[in-house]
Amino acid sequence: MLSDAIDEIHREFQAAADRRDQEARRRADVKRVDDFLLDIIENQRGAVPAPLMDEITRFVRPLSRKLLRALNRNVTRDPVRVLDVLFDVQQLLLPRLMVA
Repeated sequence: MLSDAIDEIHREFQAAADRRDQEARRRADVKRVDDFLLDIIENQRGAVPAPLMDEITRFVRPLSRKLLRALNRNVTRDPVRVLDVLFDVQQLLLPRLMVA
């Protein structure tokens, strides 16, 4: 009986850990968008740096072709236009986060 209780505690502990991991994975994309936004806002030097732009492009590619085109049209790497795209990406991701 005691061993059954211990096994149940271990199963519940593992289930809670699995739920935390799943929640962290769901929130990872939103956190990444937030990090991009923070990088751009803190970088007030003008154009978005090319390496950051490449990273954002790789992130957006699997999420939305429309937003990817908007990024690719921004040849001057205007931070305002990149921020617009990132806010749109955030709007795509947040409903997914709420449903799950």
